[in-house]
Amino acid sequence: MLPSFTELKKSITGQVIVPEDQTYTELRNVFNQAGSPAVIVRAQNKQDLITALRFAHEQHLALSVRSGGHGLSGQATNNGGIVLDLAAFKGVELLERSQNLVRIGAGTPWGEASRALADLGLALSSGDTNQVGVGGLTLGGGIGWLVRTYGLTIDSLVAAELITADGRILHVSADEHPDLFWAIRGGGGNFGIITSFEFVAQPCPTVVSGSVNYDIAEAETVLAGWTRAMREAPEELNSSLILFSGFGPQVPPRVMLQFCYAGDDEEAAHKAIKPFLYLGAVQMQDIQKKPYYTILEDAVSPPPSLKLVSHNGFLPTLSPEALSVLAANYGQPGKPIAQIRWLGGAFARVNSQATAFAHREAEALVIVPAFAPVSAPEAQAQKIRQAAWAPLAPLASGAFLNFLSDASPASVATTYPGPTYERLASIKANYDPDNVFQQNQNIKPLSSIQKDVRA
Repeated sequence: MLPSFTELKKSITGQVIVPEDQTYTELRNVFNQAGSPAVIVRAQNKQDLITALRFAHEQHLALSVRSGGHGLSGQATNNGGIVLDLAAFKGVELLERSQNLVRIGAGTPWGEASRALADLGLALSSGDTNQVGVGGLTLGGGIGWLVRTYGLTIDSLVAAELITADGRILHVSADEHPDLFWAIRGGGGNFGIITSFEFVAQPCPTVVSGSVNYDIAEAETVLAGWTRAMREAPEELNSSLILFSGFGPQVPPRVMLQFCYAGDDEEAAHKAIKPFLYLGAVQMQDIQKKPYYTILEDAVSPPPSLKLVSHNGFLPTLSPEALSVLAANYGQPGKPIAQIRWLGGAFARVNSQATAFAHREAEALVIVPAFAPVSAPEAQAQKIRQAAWAPLAPLASGAFLNFLSDASPASVATTYPGPTYERLASIKANYDPDNVFQQNQNIKPLSSIQKDVRA
């Protein structure tokens, strides 16, 4: 039996939304998941968050924390529990001009954040879409269009404000609660409710960006040429290659090369991009100087009848074997799509143990999205995901948390190297021993893991 929310409404400054309210329908679902939470709390301040957090714990209700609701695992909603919506915790504030130090609210969509930063002459390596929330993206690590030039989003993070499971408000940084600061840089939403982040932003409001398309029949040749050229490319050049299998006769298969050169030096940018224009017969080419924030796209939700089931992994090197596997199994008509993101540069210069996001030695990240019927049982959806990923499974290791649709314990455990996962589980036990924050890619507290092993 669900508790009465009358008292909760009296103690919350913001909105307490239940199924009978008009706004419930538009707020119950997220990007890749339908939900039926018992209540949605749109907090207006930190005390609202603490009150709702305690209520959820006392009533033994599942607790989802939502910054943008764009995570593929759909954990930002639930059935029968509480959703804490951080939409009011948004905005960009310049703290120190000499250091380009900014504070960004966890509920800010990246599109809004990037435009506000541009007004300050700044940028941060962020997500691909306007709607993704700053909170969720940052906690997973944040691989964006400036990853080779400035690293992950977390590599620009210097501090954050966090509410722990027992209601404490902590300022975490390399000097304050350093273990927690390490954990939130790649450990997901396991350790508390982040209300804001402090970043050192970059003076890069303008980029040279665009794409080049080749025929899918030339996939193996283009893959090999792209790999050779990226190994020689300057760190200012960021690139992805998509083996796109098409959507019917109106949207045919193709190889799509995407670029983002950090900075407004068009001569240097075109020199860096030039080798990629001669990998085959170019079908389309569009490369222009533009504000950085304009390269973020609007998120496109799957059709109502489908849900996205995605897997990914890191390749230590794009070896000839890996290139052959990619060309043979992805992008052709009837085959899955694959996106290969080139890494290295600033991303690779961070020690793999410096943050909870490891895998710094990888040359590339490969993402394979697939689609399952929205009514498909979980087991069937996972079979579709596994089948799409199967050709790459022997070659890849680890995963990028934010691109995982599977939030099962086995999937989360394989995301991290063993020592990293054990350290995260130990920190979880210190700050959330009861696993209050478990509606995420969950890392169980170390004590719970030990009990499971003994059982």
